[in-house]
Amino acid sequence: MKLKNTLLASALLSATAFSVNAATELTPEQAAAVKPFDRVVVTGRFNAIGEAVKAVSRRADKEGAASFYVVDTSDFGNSGNWRVVADLYKAYAEKAEETSNRVINGVVELPKDQAVLIEPFDTVTVQGFYRSQPEVNDAITKAAKAKGAYSFYIVRQIDANQGGNQRITAFIYKKMLRNVSSRARM
Repeated sequence: MKLKNTLLASALLSATAFSVNAATELTPEQAAAVKPFDRVVVTGRFNAIGEAVKAVSRRADKEGAASFYVVDTSDFGNSGNWRVVADLYKAYAEKAEETSNRVINGVVELPKDQAVLIEPFDTVTVQGFYRSQPEVNDAITKAAKAKGAYSFYIVRQIDANQGGNQRITAFIYKKMLRNVSSRARM
């Protein structure tokens, strides 16, 4: 009887070991540090996020990925089905490249997370008819360059008369000193 129970227990444990998914889920910081090799979409009816993650893990195993990161989940077609988007990573994935800010007409465009950390020295406002965002950026950077700015961040962009002219205001910044701690010691 003991042998029979032992064999049954070992068979059950072996079966559960084979169903464990090998691909692991990454944290946001880990995912940002490496380059994904593929992006997959898994669609299905999931009762909880854990079920969706298990489905992505199974898909990652099929694709040969060592790890994955769920980028987005959304209700697909208001039918109760979920659409789960995930990035897949190899075991020895390349390091991610550090993104640099765009330079337009010699002036650096700052994203919001960088712009809120520093204090602007002035603002520029342009008004006119602009067909596209690149035209807006061109006008703002020319005005910012005329005031000697190193970088800019657009804080307000409004339609002045229902889609005709626009009024755009941007904060402009001087070049920051990298070694701030040495100035504090003086």
